[in-house]
Amino acid sequence: MRRVIFVNENTLGHASYMLPFVQELQRRPELGVEPRVIDAMPLPRNLARWAISIRGLRKLDLDLSNSRWRLVASKHVRNLLEPLLGSNEVDSVVVSTQSVALDLLDLPKSVPLHICLDATFSQLARSKWFAHSAASRYLHPLTLAPLYRRERALFEKSSCLFPWSLGVRQSLIDEYGLCRSKIQCLPPSVSLSMETQKPHNLRPRILFIGGDFYRKGGPALLDCFQKYLALNCELHIVTQSDVAPSPGVHIHRNVKANSPTWKAQWEQADVFVFPSTLETFGIVLLEALAHGVPVVATDVGAAAEVLDQGRCGVLLEDTSPLALARAIESVLNDKENTRSRIERGRQRVSRDFDITKNTEQLADCLHRW
Repeated sequence: MRRVIFVNENTLGHASYMLPFVQELQRRPELGVEPRVIDAMPLPRNLARWAISIRGLRKLDLDLSNSRWRLVASKHVRNLLEPLLGSNEVDSVVVSTQSVALDLLDLPKSVPLHICLDATFSQLARSKWFAHSAASRYLHPLTLAPLYRRERALFEKSSCLFPWSLGVRQSLIDEYGLCRSKIQCLPPSVSLSMETQKPHNLRPRILFIGGDFYRKGGPALLDCFQKYLALNCELHIVTQSDVAPSPGVHIHRNVKANSPTWKAQWEQADVFVFPSTLETFGIVLLEALAHGVPVVATDVGAAAEVLDQGRCGVLLEDTSPLALARAIESVLNDKENTRSRIERGRQRVSRDFDITKNTEQLADCLHRW
């Protein structure tokens, strides 16, 4: 039995990546991996103060918060691992993501280190993740230099890298010059739900799920709904954000993933809309495909890969209210194409994103390294 520590970044969408693999390993002891989870967050008070945003500078993205948070979180992970490593009861360590592993460069060689990642820092630097202002982007070579150096050293040290998508894999090869043999795609994975009878709602139900309503593009969908769809549809929003209800808009808070309430939202939905423009992967897209719910999503992050270039869902470059409304109406009105996308989506989940198959792949890698 291989004793493996799984370090979970557990922020934003990362929180739902690692735990399904851990639960599957716990359910299947025959895979020979005994998992133990430690969380990188929350930070203890003595470290959290070093990651606090600096008023004024933060507004311009010049307070180095991206670097400071990652370095502090990595220090916390190192402190949590130290007593476990000293006990000689750890055979390997899996960390999601490199953001919380930057302080593990001196991990003993006898303990293989594996890194799961949804994006490289080079990819993030080209997006709005690392900078929203022109000034901060101009200063990237200076402000991100410490992150780049540690990230490259970490990748070199790692026994295996588990990119979530093919795009991240290509970045590791092209931009970091890493050997293909140490890179193995391990995407977020789900269980394919049982096929259920499609809903017969008097008014079609549009579903949005996103913990942060604003970062996930919720306002664009709400604007679209109120301008074009409120007379004929309902909008159901599952979020932790403070969103005011309005005619036809239903807000669902404190809904836990995989709970009966959460599953009911999927079962009753006629279309799932995800207009996020700041995304590295979009795990919720997999959940929609697994539940057989047609998808409308912006073409960012790995959405095109997940939705098979639009064969499994509608991909949008334009997230204007009118463009969203037209895409939603096409899904609701073109039944034949919608059924085809749903079937292709379920086949795609079964082929590439199945938690059972991908956990077996992970276990095999952990035994080899």
